[in-house]
Amino acid sequence: MNEFPFSLENILEQCGGSASTALLVLNEFLSQVSSDEAEMQNGLDTNVLIKTSKAAHRLKGTAGVLGAEKLHALCAALEIAAKEDRATDTIKIFADLQAESKRCIDYVPTVQQKLQ
Repeated sequence: MNEFPFSLENILEQCGGSASTALLVLNEFLSQVSSDEAEMQNGLDTNVLIKTSKAAHRLKGTAGVLGAEKLHALCAALEIAAKEDRATDTIKIFADLQAESKRCIDYVPTVQQKLQ
């Protein structure tokens, strides 16, 4: 596994080299991840997996902009498992996604500091 969940180079490339845009994306990620995870959990709790799928799809887009490859892949896998109503797989993937999103969240301040 890569030591870092995403790289400064990736995010700057995705943001056209703009540090200010990269900072905005990082802030959006921080605000989005908790609400998307809450919606995913709600979908699991209520057995309305389409909610989980839609939230995973949203977070997948942001993970792609960050270049957070593992988080992106987990979001894609969760989106598909939830769409296919595979509850057991969805629960397992969601747990892995939560661990990886925490890794990304914990790394954001390091990247923010380098951008300022």
